[in-house]
Amino acid sequence: MAAEVLVILLLTALGWWLSRSTAWGRQLGMTMVVLLIGLLVTNITGWQPNKAAAGWISGPLTSLAIAQLLLAVDLRRVWPDARRLLTPFAASVLLTLAAVLLGGLVFGPWLGAERSVLAGVFTATFTGGSLNFVSVARTLQPPESLLLVATAADHVVFAIWFAVSLWLGQRGSRSGPETPVPTPAAATHQDAAGYGLALLWGLGVLLASQLVGLVLPAVPSILVLTTTALIAAQLPWGPSRRGCYEEGLLLIQPFFTVIGLSSPVGGLLGEGLPVLVYAAWIVALQAAALLLLRRWRRWPLGETLVASQAAIGGPSTALALATSLKRGELALPAVAIGLLGYLVGTYLGLIASAVLFTPAAL
Repeated sequence: MAAEVLVILLLTALGWWLSRSTAWGRQLGMTMVVLLIGLLVTNITGWQPNKAAAGWISGPLTSLAIAQLLLAVDLRRVWPDARRLLTPFAASVLLTLAAVLLGGLVFGPWLGAERSVLAGVFTATFTGGSLNFVSVARTLQPPESLLLVATAADHVVFAIWFAVSLWLGQRGSRSGPETPVPTPAAATHQDAAGYGLALLWGLGVLLASQLVGLVLPAVPSILVLTTTALIAAQLPWGPSRRGCYEEGLLLIQPFFTVIGLSSPVGGLLGEGLPVLVYAAWIVALQAAALLLLRRWRRWPLGETLVASQAAIGGPSTALALATSLKRGELALPAVAIGLLGYLVGTYLGLIASAVLFTPAAL
Protein backbone atom coordinates (compact mmCIF):
# COMPACT_ATOMS: atom_id res chain seq x y z
CA MET A 1 0.00 0.00 0.00
CA ALA A 2 2.76 2.45 0.94
CA ALA A 3 4.40 2.13 -2.47
CA GLU A 4 1.13 2.80 -4.29
CA VAL A 5 0.37 5.83 -2.12
CA LEU A 6 3.85 7.13 -2.91
CA VAL A 7 3.20 6.75 -6.65
CA ILE A 8 -0.07 8.69 -6.32
CA LEU A 9 1.68 11.46 -4.40
CA LEU A 10 4.51 11.62 -6.96
CA LEU A 11 2.02 11.91 -9.82
CA THR A 12 0.25 14.67 -7.90
CA ALA A 13 3.57 16.46 -7.36
CA LEU A 14 4.20 16.24 -11.11
CA GLY A 15 0.79 17.84 -11.72
CA TRP A 16 1.61 20.59 -9.23
CA TRP A 17 4.88 21.34 -11.02
CA LEU A 18 3.28 21.38 -14.48
CA SER A 19 0.44 23.64 -13.30
CA ARG A 20 2.97 26.19 -12.06
CA SER A 21 5.75 26.00 -14.63
CA THR A 22 3.92 25.68 -17.96
CA ALA A 23 1.52 28.07 -19.70
CA TRP A 24 -1.04 25.36 -20.48
CA GLY A 25 -0.80 24.02 -16.94
CA ARG A 26 -1.51 27.45 -15.45
CA GLN A 27 -4.49 27.80 -17.76
CA LEU A 28 -5.98 24.41 -16.87
CA GLY A 29 -5.25 24.60 -13.16
CA MET A 30 -3.79 21.95 -10.89
CA THR A 31 -6.95 19.91 -10.46
CA MET A 32 -7.45 19.45 -14.19
CA VAL A 33 -3.73 18.68 -14.71
CA VAL A 34 -3.56 15.94 -12.06
CA LEU A 35 -6.79 14.43 -13.37
CA LEU A 36 -5.36 14.35 -16.90
CA ILE A 37 -2.11 12.80 -15.65
CA GLY A 38 -4.08 10.08 -13.92
CA LEU A 39 -6.12 9.48 -17.06
CA LEU A 40 -3.00 9.20 -19.21
CA VAL A 41 -1.20 6.86 -16.83
CA THR A 42 -4.08 4.43 -16.40
CA ASN A 43 -5.09 4.39 -20.07
CA ILE A 44 -1.54 3.97 -21.35
CA THR A 45 -0.17 1.56 -18.76
CA GLY A 46 -3.37 0.04 -17.36
CA TRP A 47 -2.13 0.63 -13.79
CA GLN A 48 -4.65 1.45 -11.05
CA PRO A 49 -4.09 1.81 -7.30
CA ASN A 50 -5.47 -0.88 -5.05
CA LYS A 51 -8.49 -0.18 -2.86
CA ALA A 52 -6.45 0.23 0.32
CA ALA A 53 -4.27 2.97 -1.17
CA ALA A 54 -7.19 4.71 -2.87
CA GLY A 55 -9.22 4.45 0.34
CA TRP A 56 -6.52 6.13 2.41
CA ILE A 57 -6.31 8.99 -0.09
CA SER A 58 -10.07 9.51 -0.31
CA GLY A 59 -10.56 8.95 3.41
CA PRO A 60 -8.24 10.47 6.05
CA LEU A 61 -6.18 12.63 3.68
CA THR A 62 -9.25 14.11 1.97
CA SER A 63 -10.94 14.73 5.32
CA LEU A 64 -7.90 16.73 6.39
CA ALA A 65 -8.00 18.68 3.11
CA ILE A 66 -11.67 19.54 3.60
CA ALA A 67 -10.98 20.75 7.13
CA GLN A 68 -8.05 22.87 5.97
CA LEU A 69 -10.02 24.54 3.17
CA LEU A 70 -12.98 25.34 5.39
CA LEU A 71 -10.72 26.81 8.06
CA ALA A 72 -10.09 29.65 5.59
CA VAL A 73 -13.75 30.75 5.64
CA ASP A 74 -13.51 33.64 8.12
CA LEU A 75 -16.94 35.21 7.66
CA ARG A 76 -15.81 38.53 9.16
CA ARG A 77 -13.30 38.96 6.34
CA VAL A 78 -15.28 37.26 3.59
CA TRP A 79 -18.34 39.48 3.78
CA PRO A 80 -16.79 42.91 3.02
CA ASP A 81 -14.90 41.53 0.01
CA ALA A 82 -17.77 39.43 -1.27
CA ARG A 83 -20.58 42.00 -1.29
CA ARG A 84 -19.87 43.29 -4.79
CA LEU A 85 -20.25 39.78 -6.23
CA LEU A 86 -22.88 38.50 -3.84
CA THR A 87 -25.99 39.20 -5.94
CA PRO A 88 -24.80 37.55 -9.19
CA PHE A 89 -23.29 34.71 -7.16
CA ALA A 90 -26.57 34.09 -5.32
CA ALA A 91 -28.39 34.15 -8.66
CA SER A 92 -25.93 31.63 -10.09
CA VAL A 93 -26.40 29.30 -7.11
CA LEU A 94 -30.21 29.47 -7.30
CA LEU A 95 -30.21 28.98 -11.07
CA THR A 96 -27.91 25.98 -10.68
CA LEU A 97 -30.21 24.44 -8.10
CA ALA A 98 -33.23 25.03 -10.37
CA ALA A 99 -31.39 23.48 -13.34
CA VAL A 100 -30.45 20.43 -11.25
CA LEU A 101 -34.02 19.82 -10.11
CA LEU A 102 -35.56 20.47 -13.52
CA GLY A 103 -32.94 18.29 -15.22
CA GLY A 104 -33.60 15.55 -12.69
CA LEU A 105 -37.23 15.52 -13.80
CA VAL A 106 -36.48 15.80 -17.54
CA PHE A 107 -33.68 13.21 -17.61
CA GLY A 108 -34.98 11.10 -14.74
CA PRO A 109 -35.97 8.07 -16.86
CA TRP A 110 -32.55 8.19 -18.61
CA LEU A 111 -30.55 8.56 -15.39
CA GLY A 112 -32.55 5.93 -13.52
CA ALA A 113 -31.69 5.13 -9.92
CA GLU A 114 -28.57 7.28 -10.11
CA ARG A 115 -30.59 10.49 -10.43
CA SER A 116 -30.56 11.56 -6.77
CA VAL A 117 -26.84 10.90 -6.32
CA LEU A 118 -25.96 12.86 -9.46
CA ALA A 119 -28.23 15.69 -8.39
CA GLY A 120 -26.41 15.85 -5.08
CA VAL A 121 -22.85 15.87 -6.38
CA PHE A 122 -23.59 18.22 -9.29
CA THR A 123 -25.47 20.68 -7.08
CA ALA A 124 -22.55 20.61 -4.67
CA THR A 125 -19.79 21.10 -7.22
CA PHE A 126 -21.63 23.70 -9.32
CA THR A 127 -22.47 25.87 -6.30
CA GLY A 128 -19.17 25.64 -4.48
CA GLY A 129 -16.53 23.67 -6.35
CA SER A 130 -14.63 20.41 -6.06
CA LEU A 131 -14.45 20.51 -2.27
CA ASN A 132 -18.22 20.16 -2.07
CA PHE A 133 -18.25 17.46 -4.75
CA VAL A 134 -15.89 15.40 -2.62
CA SER A 135 -17.87 16.08 0.55
CA VAL A 136 -21.24 15.04 -0.88
CA ALA A 137 -19.80 12.06 -2.76
CA ARG A 138 -18.31 10.73 0.46
CA THR A 139 -21.67 11.07 2.18
CA LEU A 140 -23.84 9.54 -0.58
CA GLN A 141 -21.23 6.86 -1.41
CA PRO A 142 -22.06 6.33 -5.09
CA PRO A 143 -20.61 3.34 -6.95
CA GLU A 144 -17.01 3.93 -7.96
CA SER A 145 -17.86 3.75 -11.66
CA LEU A 146 -20.52 6.46 -11.26
CA LEU A 147 -18.15 8.65 -9.25
CA LEU A 148 -15.50 8.42 -11.97
CA VAL A 149 -17.90 9.39 -14.73
CA ALA A 150 -19.45 12.21 -12.68
CA THR A 151 -16.01 13.64 -11.89
CA ALA A 152 -14.99 13.54 -15.54
CA ALA A 153 -18.27 15.17 -16.62
CA ASP A 154 -17.82 17.86 -13.97
CA HIS A 155 -14.38 18.77 -15.30
CA VAL A 156 -15.38 18.68 -18.96
CA VAL A 157 -18.33 21.06 -18.61
CA PHE A 158 -16.45 23.30 -16.18
CA ALA A 159 -13.54 23.62 -18.62
CA ILE A 160 -15.89 24.54 -21.45
CA TRP A 161 -17.69 27.19 -19.39
CA PHE A 162 -14.37 28.63 -18.18
CA ALA A 163 -13.21 28.98 -21.80
CA VAL A 164 -16.51 30.57 -22.84
CA SER A 165 -16.39 32.95 -19.85
CA LEU A 166 -12.86 33.99 -20.74
CA TRP A 167 -13.88 34.63 -24.36
CA LEU A 168 -16.99 36.60 -23.35
CA GLY A 169 -15.07 38.64 -20.78
CA GLN A 170 -12.25 39.50 -23.17
CA ARG A 171 -14.70 40.33 -25.93
CA GLY A 172 -16.76 42.60 -23.69
CA SER A 173 -13.92 44.27 -21.82
CA ARG A 174 -13.17 47.91 -22.43
CA SER A 175 -9.66 48.99 -23.26
CA GLY A 176 -7.76 50.50 -20.37
CA PRO A 177 -4.79 50.00 -18.08
CA GLU A 178 -4.41 46.62 -16.49
CA THR A 179 -5.35 46.50 -12.83
CA PRO A 180 -2.63 44.95 -10.65
CA VAL A 181 -3.65 41.70 -9.01
CA PRO A 182 -3.38 41.73 -5.22
CA THR A 183 -2.24 38.64 -3.39
CA PRO A 184 -5.13 36.86 -1.64
CA ALA A 185 -4.65 36.56 2.12
CA ALA A 186 -5.37 32.84 1.88
CA ALA A 187 -2.49 32.41 -0.56
CA THR A 188 0.07 34.52 1.29
CA HIS A 189 3.44 32.85 1.51
CA GLN A 190 3.96 31.04 4.80
CA ASP A 191 7.11 29.88 6.50
CA ALA A 192 7.49 26.38 7.90
CA ALA A 193 6.13 27.42 11.29
CA GLY A 194 3.03 28.92 9.66
CA TYR A 195 2.31 25.74 7.73
CA GLY A 196 2.89 23.71 10.87
CA LEU A 197 0.33 25.75 12.80
CA ALA A 198 -2.15 25.42 9.93
CA LEU A 199 -1.67 21.65 9.96
CA LEU A 200 -2.32 21.56 13.70
CA TRP A 201 -5.59 23.43 13.16
CA GLY A 202 -6.68 20.88 10.56
CA LEU A 203 -5.78 17.92 12.77
CA GLY A 204 -7.56 19.55 15.69
CA VAL A 205 -10.74 19.97 13.64
CA LEU A 206 -10.59 16.32 12.58
CA LEU A 207 -10.26 15.21 16.19
CA ALA A 208 -13.08 17.51 17.33
CA SER A 209 -15.39 16.31 14.55
CA GLN A 210 -14.70 12.70 15.52
CA LEU A 211 -15.67 13.44 19.11
CA VAL A 212 -18.83 15.25 18.02
CA GLY A 213 -19.66 12.31 15.75
CA LEU A 214 -19.56 9.99 18.74
CA VAL A 215 -22.13 12.17 20.48
CA LEU A 216 -24.29 12.63 17.34
CA PRO A 217 -23.92 9.35 15.43
CA ALA A 218 -27.09 9.94 13.36
CA VAL A 219 -25.69 13.11 11.75
CA PRO A 220 -23.71 12.50 8.50
CA SER A 221 -20.01 12.73 9.28
CA ILE A 222 -19.34 15.24 6.50
CA LEU A 223 -21.88 17.66 7.99
CA VAL A 224 -20.20 17.29 11.38
CA LEU A 225 -16.79 17.94 9.81
CA THR A 226 -18.05 20.90 7.76
CA THR A 227 -19.82 22.55 10.66
CA THR A 228 -16.95 21.97 13.08
CA ALA A 229 -14.43 23.46 10.65
CA LEU A 230 -16.60 26.50 9.95
CA ILE A 231 -17.06 27.17 13.66
CA ALA A 232 -13.32 26.83 14.21
CA ALA A 233 -12.68 29.25 11.35
CA GLN A 234 -14.48 32.01 13.27
CA LEU A 235 -12.33 31.64 16.40
CA PRO A 236 -9.56 34.12 17.26
CA TRP A 237 -5.90 33.52 16.35
CA GLY A 238 -6.63 33.97 12.63
CA PRO A 239 -2.94 34.51 11.68
CA SER A 240 -2.18 30.94 12.76
CA ARG A 241 -4.66 29.68 10.12
CA ARG A 242 -3.32 31.63 7.14
CA GLY A 243 -1.67 28.58 5.63
CA CYS A 244 -4.80 26.42 5.82
CA TYR A 245 -6.20 27.33 2.41
CA GLU A 246 -2.98 26.69 0.51
CA GLU A 247 -2.39 23.43 2.37
CA GLY A 248 -5.96 22.32 1.72
CA LEU A 249 -5.65 22.96 -2.01
CA LEU A 250 -2.57 20.75 -2.15
CA LEU A 251 -3.95 18.00 0.09
CA ILE A 252 -7.14 17.56 -1.90
CA GLN A 253 -5.35 17.04 -5.23
CA PRO A 254 -4.36 13.36 -4.67
CA PHE A 255 -8.08 12.58 -4.60
CA PHE A 256 -8.36 13.74 -8.20
CA THR A 257 -5.22 11.85 -9.15
CA VAL A 258 -6.91 8.69 -7.87
CA ILE A 259 -10.06 9.55 -9.84
CA GLY A 260 -8.00 9.97 -13.01
CA LEU A 261 -6.17 6.70 -12.37
CA SER A 262 -9.51 4.90 -12.24
CA SER A 263 -11.18 6.52 -15.27
CA PRO A 264 -11.74 4.71 -18.56
CA VAL A 265 -11.50 7.16 -21.45
CA GLY A 266 -14.39 5.70 -23.37
CA GLY A 267 -16.70 5.61 -20.40
CA LEU A 268 -17.83 9.22 -20.64
CA LEU A 269 -19.09 8.93 -24.20
CA GLY A 270 -20.40 5.42 -23.71
CA GLU A 271 -22.33 4.44 -20.63
CA GLY A 272 -21.50 7.82 -19.08
CA LEU A 273 -23.26 9.85 -21.79
CA PRO A 274 -26.42 10.49 -19.68
CA VAL A 275 -24.22 11.83 -16.87
CA LEU A 276 -22.35 14.13 -19.27
CA VAL A 277 -25.61 15.42 -20.76
CA TYR A 278 -27.04 16.10 -17.30
CA ALA A 279 -23.94 18.03 -16.22
CA ALA A 280 -23.89 20.01 -19.48
CA TRP A 281 -27.60 20.82 -19.07
CA ILE A 282 -27.00 22.23 -15.56
CA VAL A 283 -24.10 24.49 -16.50
CA ALA A 284 -25.60 25.59 -19.84
CA LEU A 285 -28.97 26.47 -18.32
CA GLN A 286 -27.32 28.33 -15.44
CA ALA A 287 -25.09 30.25 -17.85
CA ALA A 288 -27.85 31.23 -20.29
CA ALA A 289 -30.27 32.30 -17.56
CA LEU A 290 -27.57 34.23 -15.68
CA LEU A 291 -26.51 36.16 -18.80
CA LEU A 292 -30.13 37.05 -19.54
CA LEU A 293 -30.63 38.15 -15.95
CA ARG A 294 -27.43 40.20 -16.16
CA ARG A 295 -28.72 42.04 -19.19
CA TRP A 296 -32.02 42.75 -17.47
CA ARG A 297 -30.48 43.84 -14.16
CA ARG A 298 -27.54 45.62 -15.88
CA TRP A 299 -24.87 43.85 -13.86
CA PRO A 300 -21.29 44.36 -15.07
CA LEU A 301 -20.21 41.49 -17.32
CA GLY A 302 -16.90 40.83 -15.60
CA GLU A 303 -18.43 40.65 -12.14
CA THR A 304 -21.17 38.33 -13.40
CA LEU A 305 -18.74 35.93 -15.08
CA VAL A 306 -16.39 35.81 -12.08
CA ALA A 307 -19.31 35.19 -9.71
CA SER A 308 -20.52 32.35 -11.93
CA GLN A 309 -17.05 30.80 -11.93
CA ALA A 310 -16.93 31.07 -8.13
CA ALA A 311 -20.02 28.86 -8.04
CA ILE A 312 -19.18 26.46 -10.88
CA GLY A 313 -15.48 26.00 -10.17
CA GLY A 314 -14.74 27.46 -6.74
CA PRO A 315 -12.48 30.28 -5.51
CA SER A 316 -9.32 29.23 -7.35
CA THR A 317 -11.00 29.20 -10.78
CA ALA A 318 -12.82 32.47 -10.06
CA LEU A 319 -9.47 34.00 -9.16
CA ALA A 320 -7.95 32.56 -12.36
CA LEU A 321 -10.72 34.12 -14.46
CA ALA A 322 -10.40 37.51 -12.77
CA THR A 323 -6.65 37.61 -13.40
CA SER A 324 -7.03 36.30 -16.97
CA LEU A 325 -9.47 39.13 -17.68
CA LYS A 326 -6.97 41.61 -16.19
CA ARG A 327 -9.52 42.54 -13.53
CA GLY A 328 -7.18 42.60 -10.57
CA GLU A 329 -9.70 44.47 -8.42
CA LEU A 330 -11.91 41.38 -8.55
CA ALA A 331 -9.20 38.98 -7.33
CA LEU A 332 -9.87 39.17 -3.60
CA PRO A 333 -13.68 39.32 -3.98
CA ALA A 334 -13.45 36.25 -6.25
CA VAL A 335 -11.69 34.24 -3.55
CA ALA A 336 -14.05 35.56 -0.87
CA ILE A 337 -17.25 34.69 -2.73
CA GLY A 338 -15.82 31.30 -3.69
CA LEU A 339 -15.24 30.56 -0.02
CA LEU A 340 -18.92 31.32 0.57
CA GLY A 341 -19.61 28.65 -2.03
CA TYR A 342 -17.70 26.20 0.15
CA LEU A 343 -20.06 27.18 2.94
CA VAL A 344 -23.32 26.40 1.11
CA GLY A 345 -22.42 23.78 -1.50
CA THR A 346 -22.40 20.67 0.68
CA TYR A 347 -25.71 21.50 2.32
CA LEU A 348 -27.43 22.31 -0.99
CA GLY A 349 -26.08 19.11 -2.54
CA LEU A 350 -27.53 16.94 0.19
CA ILE A 351 -30.86 18.81 -0.01
CA ALA A 352 -31.07 18.36 -3.80
CA SER A 353 -30.30 14.66 -3.46
CA ALA A 354 -33.03 14.25 -0.84
CA VAL A 355 -35.58 16.09 -3.00
CA LEU A 356 -34.97 13.81 -5.99
CA PHE A 357 -34.55 10.63 -3.97
CA THR A 358 -36.96 7.81 -4.77
CA PRO A 359 -37.29 4.36 -3.20
CA ALA A 360 -36.16 2.92 -6.52
CA ALA A 361 -32.71 4.35 -5.83
CA LEU A 362 -32.20 1.89 -3.01
